[in-house]
Amino acid sequence: MKTQYLQRMLLGLGLAMFLAVPWTSATNYYVVASSQQPSPTWPWTNWGWAHTNLIEVVAVARDNDTVYVTNNATYWLTNQITVSYAMMVRSWGPGGILDPTNTILSGRYPNAINRHFTLNNAGATVAGLTLTKGYATDGGSIYLQNGMVTNCTIVSNVAYSSVGGGVRCITGSGGVWNCTISGNIASNTGQSGGGFWIDTGGGPWWIANCTIAGNSTGSGGEGGAIDSRGTAIISNCWIVSNVGSYSAGGIRMTASTACYNSFIMGNTADGTGLGGGFRMSGNGALIRNCLIVNNYASGNGGGLKTDLSFQIQNCTIASNVTIGSGGGIYYAQTPGYASIENTTIWGNSGSGTSSNYFITLGTNTFTNCCTSPRIDNTIVITWVNTITNDPRFVNNATDFRLQPDSPCINAGVNQAWMEDAKDLYGYRRIDNFRKTVDIGAYEYLSKGAVFSGH
Repeated sequence: MKTQYLQRMLLGLGLAMFLAVPWTSATNYYVVASSQQPSPTWPWTNWGWAHTNLIEVVAVARDNDTVYVTNNATYWLTNQITVSYAMMVRSWGPGGILDPTNTILSGRYPNAINRHFTLNNAGATVAGLTLTKGYATDGGSIYLQNGMVTNCTIVSNVAYSSVGGGVRCITGSGGVWNCTISGNIASNTGQSGGGFWIDTGGGPWWIANCTIAGNSTGSGGEGGAIDSRGTAIISNCWIVSNVGSYSAGGIRMTASTACYNSFIMGNTADGTGLGGGFRMSGNGALIRNCLIVNNYASGNGGGLKTDLSFQIQNCTIASNVTIGSGGGIYYAQTPGYASIENTTIWGNSGSGTSSNYFITLGTNTFTNCCTSPRIDNTIVITWVNTITNDPRFVNNATDFRLQPDSPCINAGVNQAWMEDAKDLYGYRRIDNFRKTVDIGAYEYLSKGAVFSGH
């Protein structure tokens, strides 16, 4: 119930709504590039008096204040910016819109060692900036104790001896929304998180509507995109082409982490290669309504590798590859349970007969799933309403929606969480005509049908 409540809360709050609500500001401060302002004038409260040092302006701002940073400039940091009040730091583009493309904060690596921000207030917000060339022991760009980051591009930052190449989330709660996190590196051996690291304790942390691509870990690292050891909800994200040098090319997640409505594609687990898309550790980790395709593991679990009990609901796990066992799913370590429901596991590649899944322990149930071959080991796996026919994707490599003759149409089992849910294309999970959910990450909509979505 708690997870469902948090999911509804997250998805019910859009960035457009967030920015449309006027920010009740005690004082507005203004920052421009040094080339645009020969003589800043205290108290820097209009563009004519604007300061050129963002660090100094943030240091004097307090609760409900806003610091506006003009676009078409690169700001070179000499230290990190600490935001300890319920205030906003944001870009100012034409007409006052956010402009992350042209408002750049540089940590100046390799010429200096600076992360960009530490946020330690629940009301602290950073919006509409490009944060690049940060370099710190942990949290290469942002050390997020409390607060929110929205509409930012976090690119080419490094955590050089610890975790969180882009962002480290620790102790408190908050979120990262509508951001692009790419090309960041966590070089720590072991626990890493190329894009994000989420600590144990604190939370929930929300990562929503983000593109997390091309991040990586150092030797022995886990979680090319995200390494979540704490309470987190990952929703409506694109997790693409990340590399975990030891395991979890995409996401490393524990029991208190859930992933919803996301695309997990083209990620790689090198080294021992455990889980190209996911590595799940901790009883009860949940993946729902996700497309997990074209991931690779050099060890086991091309799509995902799990250590303990887990749940998968309405996912499509296809075209993943592993050199070892379990091209789609690998679960053969600690006895527990697997609950796999309304899910298609098809066209994955692994050694021997374990192309789609390799499950040898625990009490596991496949309910209304589509996969083949079905291994009838009644001690380990219970099959309920299994489909072994080809799911009939539009394209087996690039388009995993269903064709009109797919056996997965109207073949799922309805659940309470589907009442207001949509598939990855924006179609209702349970429409007003067929009233039965399809198997996989997509609902089929016949031509001419009227639907409520998007």
